[in-house]
Amino acid sequence: MGKSWQRGIVVGMDGSEQSLAAMDWAVLAADRHGTRLTVLSAYAALPVAAAALDTSIADLRSEACNAVEHAVARLGRARPGGHTVEQQIVHGDPAYMLAQRSRTADLVVVGSRGLGALDRVVLGSVSGTLAATAEGPVAVIPTATGSGDPGRVVVGISTENAGPQLDLGFAEAQQRACPLVAVHVMETDPAAAPDFGGPNARHDVDERDQVQRQVARWAEKYPSVTRHVVFRSGNAPDALLDELEPDDLAVLGGHAHPLTMGRLRYSITDAIVRRAHNPVIVAHQQE
Repeated sequence: MGKSWQRGIVVGMDGSEQSLAAMDWAVLAADRHGTRLTVLSAYAALPVAAAALDTSIADLRSEACNAVEHAVARLGRARPGGHTVEQQIVHGDPAYMLAQRSRTADLVVVGSRGLGALDRVVLGSVSGTLAATAEGPVAVIPTATGSGDPGRVVVGISTENAGPQLDLGFAEAQQRACPLVAVHVMETDPAAAPDFGGPNARHDVDERDQVQRQVARWAEKYPSVTRHVVFRSGNAPDALLDELEPDDLAVLGGHAHPLTMGRLRYSITDAIVRRAHNPVIVAHQQE
């Protein structure tokens, strides 16, 4: 993902405080990258929900329209950069419809909660579902997050195929003129004295070398970005969350996968998305 975005940003909207915070963040991101912004609301009701609430599809569509119109009116119908905001109302499950849009958008943005209480009970939050099933980059924005530039871009990386999140992270750090911190969580304690006679010694050295080489490769593409590599140990979600400071932007890798038995498969990325108080971009690689 480069500096110039041609395919636009899509933000999910349901009128909640969480989705309005996501829109505020998306507006500035769209202006920063000089791209169009689409405010999308999807409406759908499970049969049980429709029966319990006595709500028709027409009512749900009306609510979706009102949510988008209110959100756009809140901006004065124009972005700070002077561009108009596109509106889109679609019939379908919110997470599924936004995942479909992730195929063709530069970025899909959602609030960390919102978009359906029943959906959270059955499938988990839309943000968690989308972060797991999208086919392009997804930003999950907590309500209390600031809308300004981050102090750092913190990228969580493994030893295998960290290219998507490093590319996106370096590009964002360059565009925002801030440093990048690449964090890798090891099974052994990186602060401990190396056990050169132990069976894991060579593995630890190789692991560090692989991480350093990956970061160095992308640093060559973005020479103006100051970068640091941090090695931590322990539970990966806890270690990555501990590294984050209040004004950081987190960038994580993601591998799209389907839902299984109505529940999301557990992943490090899913755990961080659910718990982080920072904006998190999940860098799915588009085909």
